[in-house]
Amino acid sequence: MFEQMNEQMKNAMKPMTDLAALNVNTMQTLVEKQSSMYSSLMSEGMSYFEKISQQRDVTALAQANKAYMESVQETMSDTAKSSYTILNEAQQKAGEMLKGMGQDFAAKTQSAASI
Repeated sequence: MFEQMNEQMKNAMKPMTDLAALNVNTMQTLVEKQSSMYSSLMSEGMSYFEKISQQRDVTALAQANKAYMESVQETMSDTAKSSYTILNEAQQKAGEMLKGMGQDFAAKTQSAASI
């Protein structure tokens, strides 16, 4: 009897655990993206400081500044786009899960009402 109750509880909680797992996976992916962006910005910054320390010409310094800012902008833009894609996919999956949970609940309610 205890095993049957335990199994029923697992089945009842499965949609919520699936949703929690989706959230965890999404957050892990976002953390990886942010970490990658941070590492990239740090290495670009170090390279930039190395370049500007060697520049003696104002024009070359301006070009180094421009190249660095374009690189930073591209890195942040790429990270933002990929983060948006990740969140959008997670939102769609969560919507599908919630829709399925609603349909299962409605089906169980109807079958219980017909008894």
